[in-house]
Formats: sequence, C-alpha cells, structure tokens
Amino acid sequence: MKSYRCILIGIIILIMASCGKAPMQKGDDAFQEQKYSEALKYYLEALKKTPNDETLREKIATTFFKEGEIFWEKRRVLKAFEARVNDGLRYLPGFPSPEMNKSVSQAYLSLAFAYRDANAENPFQKEQFFNKALENLKKAVRYDSTNAQANEAIAQLKTENFQKYLDRGISAYKKGRRDPLQYLNADIYLTNALRLDAENESAQSYLKRAREKSLNLLDPGQDVPFAITDQMENGEYLAFLIVVHNQLSQNIGVNASNFYLVSEDGKQVQGKTSGMFSTPLEPATVGNGDEIAGVVAFSLPIEKNNGRLEFRKNGDVLGYKNLP
Repeated sequence: MKSYRCILIGIIILIMASCGKAPMQKGDDAFQEQKYSEALKYYLEALKKTPNDETLREKIATTFFKEGEIFWEKRRVLKAFEARVNDGLRYLPGFPSPEMNKSVSQAYLSLAFAYRDANAENPFQKEQFFNKALENLKKAVRYDSTNAQANEAIAQLKTENFQKYLDRGISAYKKGRRDPLQYLNADIYLTNALRLDAENESAQSYLKRAREKSLNLLDPGQDVPFAITDQMENGEYLAFLIVVHNQLSQNIGVNASNFYLVSEDGKQVQGKTSGMFSTPLEPATVGNGDEIAGVVAFSLPIEKNNGRLEFRKNGDVLGYKNLP
C-alpha cells in the first residue's frame, strides 16, 4: 500500500512538472520525441507571446521541415512535403543563423531528392519533376554553399544529362521540318540542357529557333494548350492573338485574366482585354475538344526577359507557351 502511494505521488509530481513547463519547453520535448505536429502546437502558442523571438521562429521552421519529410517518407505525398517546407520558410527570421541556413539547405536537398525519385505520370510531369529537383538543389546550395550532397547532385545531373538533352534537342529540332510537333520536344530537351549549362551557345541558338517555330503549335501533352498566332505592341500594351484548346473532359471557363506573362526572374503580369485591339478574348465556356481565339493584352512596361505565357485555373498551370 505504501509502495502504491509512492508511485501515485510520483505520477502526480510528473504531471504537475509537465503542466508547469513553458510552451517552448513542451515543444522542445515533443520535437525530441519526433512528435512534430504536437511540437508545432506548443511553438505556435509560445510565438503568440513572443512574436519576435528569432530562436523560436527557427524552431518552428525546422519543425515544419521535419514534418514535411515525414509526409514524404510515410505517404509519398510530394505536395504535402513542399507545402510544409514553404510553411516553414514563412517563419524564418530576417537574418537566419548559420545553423538555420544549413537546416533550410537540407530541407531543399530532401525536397530535390523527393522530386528526383517521384514517379511521373506523363512526359510533361517528368519535365516538371526534373526542373523542380534541379531548382531545389540550387536553392540548397544558395543557403549553404558547403552542402556537399547538393553540389555533388548538381554535378551528377549535369554529367548524366546535359549532353543527352542537347543531342536530343538538336535531333528533335531537325525532325521538325517533317513533323512540326518535334519543335515542342526540342524546346523541352534544350530548356533542360540550358538549366544544366546556361552558357552553352549551341543550346541557346537551337532553343530560340525551336520556340519561334512552335509558337503557333498546340501541345497535345497539356490540359489546355494554346497557340500564339500573332504578337502586337503599342504604347500601352504588349498583346498576343491566342487560340485556346480544351483537352479536359469537362467544360472550362476561359478569359483573358487566366493568362499570365512570367519573366525569367519570376515577375508576372496578368492578362486583360482591351478595346484597343479588334478581337479581344471575351469570357466564354469552352467544351472538350473546342477552341476559342482572341487577343490578350498585358500592360506595359513589361520585363524584357519574359520566359513564358501561362494559362492558369484555380492556381494550377494547365497550359503554357515558352517564348523565344
């Protein structure tokens, strides 16, 4: 009986000690036990009282990264992994510590490997995954130039893929004389080659020509492909005459605001209609297999290094056209 009372008293003491801990300490304890969701709950509670605590913000960011890795390891859900990494980045202080930069670098490295190892459902998604893997590897090196794994992975990608992409791109371009859709393949291969070696003059030259020849082609690999049949510019707008084709099984609403002109450094301008052009793209519902055409205008001034024109719906890119 005496022994039972001692045990009961011990449990009560432990419970009281736990209740007396500050939220950050509870978060630290949960983190050590790899209970990342629980750790986040306590860290976010603590942040309400000390919103400028940089150490706490770094702990929150690291916990989001860890939770994302678990999502990938256990469920193989890429979007959930990437979402957790992005959630964590939002909590970074203005000047992260050297240790935090290494943690961010490692998160990007893990995300890059996830994209590298993920099974793509089609060639378009395969290209997206390759681009995402390379993009995240470069970010990993940006946050920590000494990240040996990231540097080695970039070097390996270049060694294994650059010449292959260049050769395939040039071959596809030459085949385009007989089969114009090959210009679309040339664009994909040569774009990937330049991501690995941006200064290669041969890849630059062939890519520019391939994109010029593929502007008026509909890409059968996209959900909502579009072709650019003309380009105009006046003092107020840069405009494109666009033909939009719906390959989705359901109807889709199309209007000028679905289009975004995106520069190579990520800046973007949303499309609009303008009475300055004779055939503006008017809002319409487009059925499966149907097309609609019209002019989409983009307000000047616009970045000179425009990389692509995208058709978006609910935040998803359903079609795009790379610009020369």
